[in-house]
Amino acid sequence: MKKWIALVLALVCVLGLVGCSTSKVDKNTQVFKTENITRITFYTLPNGDNGFEVPSEYMAEITAWLGSFTIDGKADKALAPGSNSVSVEIEYADGTIVKNGLSTTKVDGVTYYMKHDDAPECYFVILE
Repeated sequence: MKKWIALVLALVCVLGLVGCSTSKVDKNTQVFKTENITRITFYTLPNGDNGFEVPSEYMAEITAWLGSFTIDGKADKALAPGSNSVSVEIEYADGTIVKNGLSTTKVDGVTYYMKHDDAPECYFVILE
């Protein structure tokens, strides 16, 4: 009888651990927070040291576009060619700075591709 109780308890523990580890990622959540942004700078490879700061006249349009980034499928260990060749640095009013590529993001240590709306025309003007 004690063996059966121990077996049932072990099975409950294993199922509980499996249930906790299979948490799903909310693919509708915005990747970039868009409130209280004070500065946005894009960086491109191979010129990663020289950023392209977004002028004030394009801030609203670029901020709205960054708000469209959501999580897509899980990335393989080897990323697709060109992934994260453009990255963004966002500075917020409280001094927080977030740096991330425009292709992938990490959630709980797992890399996911991102999907987003088409880039506005001003994005290409900024990178010229």
